Amino acid sequence: MIDTDKYTGHTQGPWFFNEEYLYELFIYAGDERHGNVTFVFNNESVDVNKQLLADAPLLLQEVKRLREENETLRKVDWEYECLWTWLAENTNLLNTIEPLVEEWKKEMIE
Repeated sequence: MIDTDKYTGHTQGPWFFNEEYLYELFIYAGDERHGNVTFVFNNESVDVNKQLLADAPLLLQEVKRLREENETLRKVDWEYECLWTWLAENTNLLNTIEPLVEEWKKEMIE
C-alpha cells in the first residue's frame, strides 16, 4: 500500500504541460507558479506519460477518497456481522426478522 502521508504539503493541482515546451511540466497552485520540471521521454508513450504526471494530484485525491470509502464500508460490514451474530444468539428475534429482511431485499431489487 502507498503511504500517502509522504505527499503531505504537495502543491495542489492543477498541474499542466506547456504547449510551447512539450517536455516541461508546470506546477501551479491557483494562479501562482510553484515550479516546473523538464522531462525527456524516449518512446511513443510521451503524451500518455505526460498526462499521468500532470494528473498526479488528482490520482492522490482519488486514492484518499477511496480509502475513506473503504473504511466506511468495512465498518458497516463489521456492524452488519455483529448484528447477525447477536440475532443468531437470540433465535426468537432472528426468526421474526429474517423473513422481513428477505422481503425488503426483494423490494430493493424491484
